Amino acid sequence: MNIENSSFGEYRGTTVGMAQESRWQYPAIGYNATAGIFYVGEDEAKELAFTPFALRQCKEVTDTSGRVHRYPIRQRKTEMVEGDMTTRVQVVGLVGDELYVFGARSWTARAAWLNPRSGQWHDPRFEVGIWYRLDDYIKQVKVEKGIATAPLCYRLKLVAGDAIELSSAANSKQRAKGCPIKALSLAFVGAEAAQRNEQLYIDEALDEWIAEWNAPAVSDAAAGTDTHTSAPLHPATETADEMIPF
Repeated sequence: MNIENSSFGEYRGTTVGMAQESRWQYPAIGYNATAGIFYVGEDEAKELAFTPFALRQCKEVTDTSGRVHRYPIRQRKTEMVEGDMTTRVQVVGLVGDELYVFGARSWTARAAWLNPRSGQWHDPRFEVGIWYRLDDYIKQVKVEKGIATAPLCYRLKLVAGDAIELSSAANSKQRAKGCPIKALSLAFVGAEAAQRNEQLYIDEALDEWIAEWNAPAVSDAAAGTDTHTSAPLHPATETADEMIPF
């Protein structure tokens, strides 16, 4: 096949028409709470400069046959199949100039982003979730400076804090320790970078990425096949080093 024109000029690309399985395949960031180490792709790091773009969460239930069922985060237990349930959190963002997905099944990693400010599910051993604190700052900037910003406008410096006791509320004999993730600083990325990040968010159709977990899906965990019309459930890449049933 002869290629008649290889110059794309100002064209920036599209995700429309792409095969579902080829979308949103970002390298992974994991976190080992026991050792207090980030895994950025294949590299280990004690700290992480991360610009968050979007966050999503869901519930996953593995039934007795090994099939994994995904449900929206607010799905009632009575409306789900029986089996082992875990809550998943994913945050897409930049490390350097490349998009990664921070995946979290363990509570220590999830709490870093989404520990509630108060109420039944607030865990006082952890700071209020980074996502909520970032949202507070975005509102403050809007009030004080009249400027609308988004998470993609800010670079976070994340580090591992000192280990804390992570005993289980459901099993008093279960003992574990983990290092909470601390957000040491937050900085505006600059006007040009913020504009590039905004365009990247649009190009990557990250609103669709968020919405994907708002629809139920099921996959065969062993074969990795999806039996729902939505995108496949991808295998876990994060380090689930805690089994603490909060």
